[in-house]
Amino acid sequence: MADTVDAELSKESEPDGDNNAINNVLPFVRPRSDRTAPEYDGNSVDDDELLQRAVSQIEAWKSGPNPPSLTSVQQLFHELICDGGSRMLRDKVVDDIIAAFGAELGGKRALAGTWTQIAKDVAAEHAQAAREGLDDERPLLTVEQKAVLRDALWPKVCELAQAPDLLERVVRQVQSMGVVNERELITLIYLAATSRVLNQPINPVVKGASSGGKSHTTKRTLELLPPEFVNYLTSSSALSLVYDDQPLANTVLFVQEANQLQADENSMFSMLLRSLISEGRIVHQTTVEDPDSRTGRRVERIVREGPIAVMITTTGELHAENETRMLSFRVSETQEQTRAVIEGLAARAAGTDEDAADLVIWHDFQRWIALGPTDAVIPFAPQIAAKIPPSMVRFRRDVGSLFNFIKASAILHQAQRQVDDKGRVVATLTDYRVAYSIFSKVLAETSGERVADNVRLVVDLIVQHAAQPATKPSDSRFARVAGTAASSEVVLSSEQIGTLTGIGKSAAHRAVRSAIDLGYLVNNEIKRGKPYRLVVRQHINDAAATLLPHPDTLSTEGGAP
Repeated sequence: MADTVDAELSKESEPDGDNNAINNVLPFVRPRSDRTAPEYDGNSVDDDELLQRAVSQIEAWKSGPNPPSLTSVQQLFHELICDGGSRMLRDKVVDDIIAAFGAELGGKRALAGTWTQIAKDVAAEHAQAAREGLDDERPLLTVEQKAVLRDALWPKVCELAQAPDLLERVVRQVQSMGVVNERELITLIYLAATSRVLNQPINPVVKGASSGGKSHTTKRTLELLPPEFVNYLTSSSALSLVYDDQPLANTVLFVQEANQLQADENSMFSMLLRSLISEGRIVHQTTVEDPDSRTGRRVERIVREGPIAVMITTTGELHAENETRMLSFRVSETQEQTRAVIEGLAARAAGTDEDAADLVIWHDFQRWIALGPTDAVIPFAPQIAAKIPPSMVRFRRDVGSLFNFIKASAILHQAQRQVDDKGRVVATLTDYRVAYSIFSKVLAETSGERVADNVRLVVDLIVQHAAQPATKPSDSRFARVAGTAASSEVVLSSEQIGTLTGIGKSAAHRAVRSAIDLGYLVNNEIKRGKPYRLVVRQHINDAAATLLPHPDTLSTEGGAP
């Protein structure tokens, strides 16, 4: 019956007839009261109970001298809808009203249409109230309230917070949870997660072949954070970040295997991520139904506040618009690492691995950090900046990530650092040493000054196989390129290179492409699907210097050198 009425309402809403009953539906103007749409929490009352309530109200109206006003009927509908009244209840209530008062209140279709319109308004108001109430779910604490909470947590976390080997404990803890080696990646992810409290968090993108351990290591490291600080995504609709009811500010968003970000840099999801990273917030404008508007719709502006630390794992390169906003790190794909992983799997299978970890202390530690202080200063930052060559435009972002990494280390070790008169943690050269070991590699690979391990393996393999005289250059259109002296074409497929180096077919393919792009190799094969015909163009220079000043060259005094 309900579906029939809905279908009739749909037909009769067409403006092509004089007998348009839906025009009898009056806009509902709800009087000010304690009963508003946002109070509806999804816990509906049974239809039978609601029907009894409606029947009692109708009987009260019948006992009065005059029929009820349309506003009174609308108010009854609104209350029943807020308590979860169904369309079946709607039809029964409408029938009872007509049985009591006939067509005085607009007839069956008009009353059913009134109910339907109010139900739409309630749903829209409830959704809007939920979005506007996001900030109320985690209200801002005063400085005094934060201090009280920090003092309460301190006895639980003081030993860990004051440990001289704090970062080493982080690494050992994650390794005990099934991660083999990956010291630098664990350090990067944990400090990037800690940087979520900063105004500009660190946003790493971790790259590597399938089964390389990038997602596993990242996820295990993030388990050291309380669940309320981490949002995990394996897939997502375009506007999920806009309409999600979970707070975003000062959290970590972990996007695993981000194939969508590789495929389309102009997708809505990619653009929202870029906005979160660059601007620290999302501002989304859309339209919603509004019967009081002249056009029937109104503009709604939804703001999701950050900042947020975005972490992505992927098998390939992201598009440039996404890539330049993130800190690129590649996991180890060497044979030694593969051997270590296999041995770790064997230990777990034999039952000789470590027992499951108790992470409560780690969660309390991060909660303590989140309560402040949440900013730091680097007195020696001008010295670092003065010694970094401005060789690439993207260094403008990468160096900013370097400084934020140093700040994150200082905030992590705040119980072992000084605080200035503005309440900011003062970073030390120890914090820079942590950053130096990771960022010297990251910046060198970004600029091409340092060669990735897999690229080095592939180039070394081709050098070893290039024992014959070089191919003589040709004057033809598809001229083969001659290599260095005492080198010749090496004919190998990606699969063969992957087997000989131990890195696998897909990793070998990416390494060959990188070696060609960097100018170390040339591929003389012009037909697709054929094995490479590789020539060594230049050898890898192992003497390439780091782009960052060594910590020992800096002064603790601060300021430019």
